[in-house]
Amino acid sequence: MKKQILTMSAAVAVLVAAWGSAFAAGFSIREQSAEGLGSSFAGIAAGSHGLSSMYWNPATISQHNEQGYISESNISLILPYSEAKDGVGGFGGSSDSGNIGVLALVPASYSVYGLTDDITLGLAINAPLGLATKADAWAGSPHGSSSEVFTLNVNPNVAYKIGDMLTVAVGVQGEYIAVELESETPGGAQFFGGEADDIAFGFTAGLLFEPMDGTEIGVGFRSSISHKLKGDGFLTPVGFNDGISAKLKTPEVVTLGIKQDITDEFRLMAGVEWANWSRFKALDIIRDDTGAILASTPQDWDDSWFFSIGGEYDWTDELTVRAGFAYEDSGVPDSTRTPRVPDNDRYWVSVGASYKINGWLTAHAAYSHIFVEDGSINLPAGGGLPSLTANFDQHIDIVSASATIDW
Repeated sequence: MKKQILTMSAAVAVLVAAWGSAFAAGFSIREQSAEGLGSSFAGIAAGSHGLSSMYWNPATISQHNEQGYISESNISLILPYSEAKDGVGGFGGSSDSGNIGVLALVPASYSVYGLTDDITLGLAINAPLGLATKADAWAGSPHGSSSEVFTLNVNPNVAYKIGDMLTVAVGVQGEYIAVELESETPGGAQFFGGEADDIAFGFTAGLLFEPMDGTEIGVGFRSSISHKLKGDGFLTPVGFNDGISAKLKTPEVVTLGIKQDITDEFRLMAGVEWANWSRFKALDIIRDDTGAILASTPQDWDDSWFFSIGGEYDWTDELTVRAGFAYEDSGVPDSTRTPRVPDNDRYWVSVGASYKINGWLTAHAAYSHIFVEDGSINLPAGGGLPSLTANFDQHIDIVSASATIDW
């Protein structure tokens, strides 16, 4: 009986660690725009990349007011590579995780309608957060063998143009989130898992300032969304199965962008983004039947920053080409990096193009390669979890395409 109690305690610790790792790991999805990807999202809050700019700044929809109803559909293929090597864990197991990255398709859609000369309506449907990792059985499996996070965010917004230079906008976010996480000991002797979901709401806001012809400056804000996840946690073969819950507040995000026309054909863009990931200091997992805290896991994350610069050139009346570079500070401290999302600082290199097929249809495509700095893991034993050391080799390739239709 004592052995079973100890086993269940370890299982709870593993389950808690699994949830904490996924929620704290800065798992925002940036790939919301094929046009934006082509310049590493430089200047996107200034409306430099079509309808999809509304995801970062809803005020940019006013730039499309005279077009009546217009829509845009995006799809991004994400090809991550992340492999742990030289792994040593307290429960033994292979030193190599294999590629834990899982291929993902990320859709996004946007619509804009000019209601009056000064009022523009917009609708964005996105997946702002996401995570998909799956490892082979290895030394780090007790800290996380697979992870899935899915979100669906619906964001209607309205923009009002005040004179010729200033536009203000606000919007509402309705967001569904579902999480499924698993861990196991090497050899599969014990299997742990948890799943939960929730619906919650937030808002967006933005400003667009055009001080002179050829200059556009935008600031966008996405609020935090407070999720109260409820679901089930389980352990086999012991037979533990009980309701669990956790509170998750997504980070506030502020994006600043500028676009400057250099000539009639050539434009330069730049952007800065801040995300408030430092709000994740700890995560409490609650057992539903007793209301007791199963565990409180420290997070200690830092705020993340994203800096980008890019340019685009109208090669012909139909063809526009673009390129960009970005640096992203992930905010993940070395002390709490885990196998679920072994995130680290990144460098983006991107190219893209747009082609106007006819008067009502424009196609966009882009490619990015992300160089991710190697990340080390050095987790001490504690709370029923074994120690783990490992080194991760990582990079990401992204291909995006979209179509804009002027109805």
